[in-house]
Amino acid sequence: MIVVLTHDVDYSVRGPGVRHVLERRERFEGWVVERVLREGFNPYFGVPRVVEVEEGLGVKSTFFFRAFYDDGGTVEEYAGVIGELLRRGWSVGLHFNDPGRVAEEKAFMERLGFRVEGTRGHFLRVPDFAALRSLGVRFDSSVSYAKGGCDERNAGFFEVEGVVEFPVTLMDAYMFTYDRLDEEGVVPFIAGCVERLRGRGARLVTLLWHDSSIYMRGGRAYPRVLEALSRYELVDMATAYRMVASNEI
Repeated sequence: MIVVLTHDVDYSVRGPGVRHVLERRERFEGWVVERVLREGFNPYFGVPRVVEVEEGLGVKSTFFFRAFYDDGGTVEEYAGVIGELLRRGWSVGLHFNDPGRVAEEKAFMERLGFRVEGTRGHFLRVPDFAALRSLGVRFDSSVSYAKGGCDERNAGFFEVEGVVEFPVTLMDAYMFTYDRLDEEGVVPFIAGCVERLRGRGARLVTLLWHDSSIYMRGGRAYPRVLEALSRYELVDMATAYRMVASNEI
């Protein structure tokens, strides 16, 4: 079984702000709130922590960045972060806002000096796959047939208009809302779901864990999630695409 590790970077480098964090302080441990107040720490910027966790286990993942953020920020503010991710072997894709403006968003992101081969829609907005292919996009991960649960339709991959689609099998946000799981329940739920899908013949599943949740109650379980999944082959989505393209899976 192959588990594809992915993260959506939904917030700009500034995050949603101190007031936003304080209004949701129950989501965080006390030391996180203290750092927010003392030094302006942004707990919604979890990319370095995610990398630290994955590097400790010897695995890589894919980060999807938005070209344009809600507060007026752009992906250019993440140029150094993206450059470091790519240098160290992680992969990066476009987290597009508008399916009708993917060309514009992709072109803007590629000003940072790398080619965008993978996409995912913000709020899982489904793209025009023919348009993606015409733009040189090789793979996408915007489809989800069910919010929450362990749905067999969300396992595996398929091809649409020449683009390989990796449906989102499991998402942190869905597990903590639709499935109403607590932090202790999420790890056995994920491990059980992956094994159940493997038993039904699935060869691949895709996990979406937002970088903005890594310091939150629930989301901070990510290290334990990876440990529970370490019996499988953990890869980033660019690697998964190459495996599909070469008929390895």
